[in-house]
Amino acid sequence: MKKSKVFAIIVYFIFTFGIGIVFSMTLPGYFATFTVPSQVVKSALRDEDFITGIVLTEPVGFYRHPVLDCKFEEGGGVVLYETVMEVYDRKSAEAGETSVNGLTHGMLYKCYEGYVYGVEDRYDVFSKTDNKTSLRVTAADGTEKVLPLLDYDSNGDGNNDGISSFEQNGFVLLEIREGDVPSVKSLAFTDRSGNTVFTAAAGQALTFQSVFFDCFGDIAAYNQLVADGNRANISDEELNALLGRRNDYVQEVKEKLGATADCAVTASSEEYAAAAKAIRNRANKKATPFIIVYFVVIYIIADFLLGSHLIIKFFQWFLFKVCKIPHKAKKAPKKEEVFGHDYFCMVTLKLDVSEIPEFNGSVEIKYSRDGEEAVFTLLKADGYSAALRLKAGLYVNPFIDIDRTYAPVDLPDNLEVEGYQMEQTVKIVKREVESI
Repeated sequence: MKKSKVFAIIVYFIFTFGIGIVFSMTLPGYFATFTVPSQVVKSALRDEDFITGIVLTEPVGFYRHPVLDCKFEEGGGVVLYETVMEVYDRKSAEAGETSVNGLTHGMLYKCYEGYVYGVEDRYDVFSKTDNKTSLRVTAADGTEKVLPLLDYDSNGDGNNDGISSFEQNGFVLLEIREGDVPSVKSLAFTDRSGNTVFTAAAGQALTFQSVFFDCFGDIAAYNQLVADGNRANISDEELNALLGRRNDYVQEVKEKLGATADCAVTASSEEYAAAAKAIRNRANKKATPFIIVYFVVIYIIADFLLGSHLIIKFFQWFLFKVCKIPHKAKKAPKKEEVFGHDYFCMVTLKLDVSEIPEFNGSVEIKYSRDGEEAVFTLLKADGYSAALRLKAGLYVNPFIDIDRTYAPVDLPDNLEVEGYQMEQTVKIVKREVESI
């Protein structure tokens, strides 16, 4: 094999295997981050495992029992849990902007988090024009607040047209923040035409006050610490003092949640650990077929373009040797017999390599007749000459195994073996364009 070809093979495999390793390391993480969590939530809601759905929204902490759990007559329902969420929006923080009700990255807020589920075929929420889908929240004092549910713009006209989680997985993620409404007494869900399709009422008004929320103490004071830490030109000494006070607050909240029945820090809860494991397993299963196919494809490409055609040889061996499928013999042209065929001839086959002095590989040339093969193995050590004692007759189906950089120019389609001695020369030349 030429050095240039060896070099090409090495470069090809280093490059493709390097990409494959990166692919193997990043693809499971991509699925675990962007596609699998919503699929796990969908499965959990179908099984009414609502806590798994809640922990996968990744609140700071949550209360294990729903404060609103309403089933609809035709199936499905709505569920809400007490949670405290953290604002995660580094871009707005770096730009000095606020993102949620005057809050910025790292700040906390109280909310009721939950889902509308099991209504895929009964909730029409997509419309590119004048979409009136919304959540109408009635407070304890009877006042009503309209909260948006639409979150994506399908045609880029500046108006949201649908709910992404509903279109993709059949559920609607709900988040009712303390900054949105003072309390929650009932919910009404409207469709794209503005018609109320579903309603749900709490047993008693939800006022963002409970033993769970009490565990977080003075959230406003904590958020002020975050804001003070984000001031421009703050000294290192003052920043470290603020971070210390924030850490003290976090530790105190964790202790209170741990000591209060049915309250949990999400990151250390058993429910979150189980959900994270389910995501990892599903992401790995989803990524594995892609990774296997990738490595198989790069090997096939290498074998056909740079290798020794082992795949073709394997199938030839399997079909013709194992399965015993007969070769399709080429029709031999009619030839008037002179000597008959009941005798043997010494056939010498030579290669003319005068135009390729650098050639030093081996060559194998095969012909077949009546199910028997005549195989000439031509080596440089033998001067690229080989002799076989063959029965007279017509041999067909030529096959040559040679480095793809080179090719024969006058290999006979039919080898006519006649007489008691005969000689045939096959010229070998270099291809005009080398395989890469």
